Amino acid sequence: MGFDGKTLRERGGTLYSYDAAKLAITRDGVRREAPIQWSFGAGHFARTLLLKQDGRWIEHRISQYPQSGRLSLTPGHAAQPADGFDMAFGIVQSEANARRCFDCHSTSETQPGIHCQRCHGEGDNHPREATIKRTKDIALCAECHRSPNREYASPQPEIEDPASIRFAPVGLTASKCYTASKDALTCVTCHDPHTDVKPAMAYDAKCLACHSPKAKPPCPREPNCANCHMPKSSPIPLLTFTDHRIR
Repeated sequence: MGFDGKTLRERGGTLYSYDAAKLAITRDGVRREAPIQWSFGAGHFARTLLLKQDGRWIEHRISQYPQSGRLSLTPGHAAQPADGFDMAFGIVQSEANARRCFDCHSTSETQPGIHCQRCHGEGDNHPREATIKRTKDIALCAECHRSPNREYASPQPEIEDPASIRFAPVGLTASKCYTASKDALTCVTCHDPHTDVKPAMAYDAKCLACHSPKAKPPCPREPNCANCHMPKSSPIPLLTFTDHRIR
């Protein structure tokens, strides 16, 4: 799961150590442990532990970042060193917030990981995709990848909150390409949800399906649409995202 065998000593002296079954936190010579039950994340970007202690769900303070191989702070946690065991273990989550973790990172309570039924439904509802109108595809993806809502009501969400670019539907629905398409542009216009994301240049054909390569004046960088018009940035340390508010 990426944590096994790793250790991290935080500023202030708190020591975190992990094996396949548990994490241990040591402060001022005192050691406390917690069983590792759930690890959430895409796997190639980050992994975060969800702990269960005394009937409470806790998002662990430390995450593992596969691309660098490092352990570091979980996004949303205070940057100052942990001032006690409670802060070191992490942030207590409501039952509703914990349920959202499972809703997006598992197929069911008994089936970890994302499988067909998570998007396509089961039984009489299968295949769910066939019953969903094209204009609602973004809403389906946004169940996990975040929809624009009151929090991101600005037409320039990346200025309101730079970290919002991690939520592709937020930027996409604010883009001119989306509004000019009268909702015809959706996530699946470019992405096959059954495969991994491809290198940026692989999507040029999708851009040129609407934007003529003979447009005046010609683009001096063509072909390389996404690298310029959908730049990458790292508003969160150790994580890089593609900005979907197509410039």
